[in-house]
Amino acid sequence: MRAMNIVNVGYDSTNYYLLGNSGTQLLVDTGWPGTLPKLLSVCRKKGVALEAIRYLLATHYHPDHAGLAQELKQKGVKLIVMQNQLASIPILGTYIKPEQHYVEIELGDNLNLQARDSREFLGRLGFNGEIIETPGHSEDSVTLILDEGLAFTGDLTHPMLAEDPHGQVMQSWERIRLLHARMIHPGHGPVWEL
Repeated sequence: MRAMNIVNVGYDSTNYYLLGNSGTQLLVDTGWPGTLPKLLSVCRKKGVALEAIRYLLATHYHPDHAGLAQELKQKGVKLIVMQNQLASIPILGTYIKPEQHYVEIELGDNLNLQARDSREFLGRLGFNGEIIETPGHSEDSVTLILDEGLAFTGDLTHPMLAEDPHGQVMQSWERIRLLHARMIHPGHGPVWEL
């Protein structure tokens, strides 16, 4: 496989990563409700057409990471929903003020996926890796880990800031380490080495 092309199309202090390989574009996380023009503007500046984005994976269902999901679905992007995330989607709207113009995520037309099936699915898209459950920031948190050592962790608390050395956060980081992740692409802040 060719080296992964990664473009950060984030804004407003949150990172959104567009991954490309063999013509497939996967967006990891997306912005606050009502900010689609900002996302499109950043994509244009970075030379990415909206039509190139085929799939969206939200690392967790908080407004700054999944607020635009339904708006992107309406533009033809397929939403990947992991099994541990299903219950969180209907709750997302309760975190958002009405003036933010949140478009509720429809549940019937998503690509529902179990973690154990993620490697096969990603392989069909041209990515070598898997999506694992990484609770700690929220129960629905997931991390995309590519075999080349890249991890897209959303808001998983940095291991040095974890309060409980045996708690969920550290258990999630242990799972990430076991899959040989080296470069961490967080939801906020710069990329760092594990």
